[in-house]
Amino acid sequence: MGLIAILCLCLCTFAARELGHSAEVRGFHSIDAARVALDAPGGTTGCPPEWSSLVAARLCALGKLTTLDGGAQDELRAVLGDLACVSEVGEVRVIWPDGLQVEVRLREPVACVQSGSDYIPVAADGTLLPGYWSAPPDFGLGLLPVLGPGDGAFDLALAGDVLQEARHQNALSVAVSMREHLSREEIGRVGRLLIDAGSAHLASVSEAGTRLKLEQRRLVLWGRVPRSMAPGELPEAQKWAHVMAALGYLEGPEATDWDLVDVRWDTATLRPR
Repeated sequence: MGLIAILCLCLCTFAARELGHSAEVRGFHSIDAARVALDAPGGTTGCPPEWSSLVAARLCALGKLTTLDGGAQDELRAVLGDLACVSEVGEVRVIWPDGLQVEVRLREPVACVQSGSDYIPVAADGTLLPGYWSAPPDFGLGLLPVLGPGDGAFDLALAGDVLQEARHQNALSVAVSMREHLSREEIGRVGRLLIDAGSAHLASVSEAGTRLKLEQRRLVLWGRVPRSMAPGELPEAQKWAHVMAALGYLEGPEATDWDLVDVRWDTATLRPR
C-alpha cells in the first residue's frame, strides 16, 4: 500500500507539472493587471469610485502578470500596500487559470480636512486618504466632520500625509469619539460640523478649550479632548448626550432656538438665541 501511495503521488506531480507547462505554452496563466475590480462586502459603502480608479491605475502599470510567478505576486502586494487607502494586504490567491484575488483592509474615513475649496478624507490613524470632494463627504455613517480651524494648513496636502500638529490630532480624537457614540441618524441631526481644537490644551473652568461649530452659527463648548485622558473630565458619552439633547430643543411645536451650549458639566448650559 505504501508503494502504491508513492506511485500515485508521483503520477499526480507529473500531471500537475505537465498541466502547468501546457497552460504556460498556451498563455492561460497570463493576467492583464488592467482588468481589476475592487469589491467591498455589502456593496460600495466606504469604498468610493475614486479608490477603485486609483487601484486600477496603479495595477495597470504592472502590465502582464502570471499565476506561475511568485515574484510578480509579491510585487502586486507591494503596490497595493503603498496605497494610502489600504492599511493591510493579505495573501494572494490564484484563481485558475488567469485570475488573482487579494484581500485588502481599507482605511475607514472618520473626518476630513479642507484643502483649498475641496475636502480630503482622513482615517482614524491620521492618514490623509485619496480623493477630493467639493463638500464634506458622507461615508456610510453621515457627513464627515471637518478638522478645523480651516486656516489653509492643508492647501498643499497629499494623500498619504499624516496629521502632525497636536490641534489636528486633538480634533481627530473628537471625530472618532462622535462615530463611536452616535448613530447614523444622530450624526445626521448634527449635520455639517467643524471641530476646532486649537485651544484644547488650555481648557479650564474659564477657557472652553475645544469648540464644535455647527450649522446656523451654533457653538458647542466641548472642553478637553478624549485623547487628553484628563481626570475628572465628563465622559464623552455624556457630552454627546448633552449635544443631542440641545439639538432636541430645536424640534417640535415648542422649539427653542439657541446659539451656544456648554456640555462640559453634569448639567449642560444652553443660551437661547
